[in-house]
Amino acid sequence: MRLSDPHSLRRIRMLLALVWLALGLAVLAGSLIPDLGPSSLKIPLPHADKLVHFLAWALLAGFAPPLLVRVASRAAAASGLFLLSGAIELVQAFLPTRSASFGDLAANGLGIAVGTIAGVLVAMLLARRSRPVATGLAFDAGDGLFAPGKAR
Repeated sequence: MRLSDPHSLRRIRMLLALVWLALGLAVLAGSLIPDLGPSSLKIPLPHADKLVHFLAWALLAGFAPPLLVRVASRAAAASGLFLLSGAIELVQAFLPTRSASFGDLAANGLGIAVGTIAGVLVAMLLARRSRPVATGLAFDAGDGLFAPGKAR
């Protein structure tokens, strides 16, 4: 796949979107299904569950910026992910096999911030490598996620 080919760029963005969706479902399942949480991984480190929270949400947040062009869309995605992580923590307070934690929410938020920054850097590198094509194939929530638009 070459980044200078419009069809390759579309395939890459579609693949990124599918991976992002799969990651989102995995994080949701790991957060709500009793035997799939961070504690089930049995990592022999202190506060390992916070590390798992950080990494899961950083990975999830890192895939959003390459799919979005506008700064406002990227900020909205990061904010939405943080609100989702807060909602998940709130739901966990009512599940008998789970517990809500401000520490988990803080780890989620830090992961979202780091992941978003990393995703923006990756998006900038991809845009630089595909400059002739990117201006005609930029995708953004405002343009329709998979519709050709103009980069801003």
